[in-house]
Amino acid sequence: MLFGKKKTSAGADEYDEERDLREGRFVAAEQTNLPLNGFMTRMLAQELPILDSHDRTEVYRLLREYAASGGPVITSQEELPAQIREILDL
Repeated sequence: MLFGKKKTSAGADEYDEERDLREGRFVAAEQTNLPLNGFMTRMLAQELPILDSHDRTEVYRLLREYAASGGPVITSQEELPAQIREILDL
């Protein structure tokens, strides 16, 4: 495997970028302490820089509260707390 692309014996490239983004392994996402699965961690990491510092702080606070309440791991946008969905305009 070279740069995440597998070559078949026939030499055809079967790399699926969309599948890799959804199901691929991203070490940085695995090293977080968030109530989010890997895909949602990466999605949130892409959205947070767009927010102003107040909204970013609010998202962090809401995630901490969610984790402290013992909620299940969030695996989709629909499972995010309503306040976070509102801030992210989802």
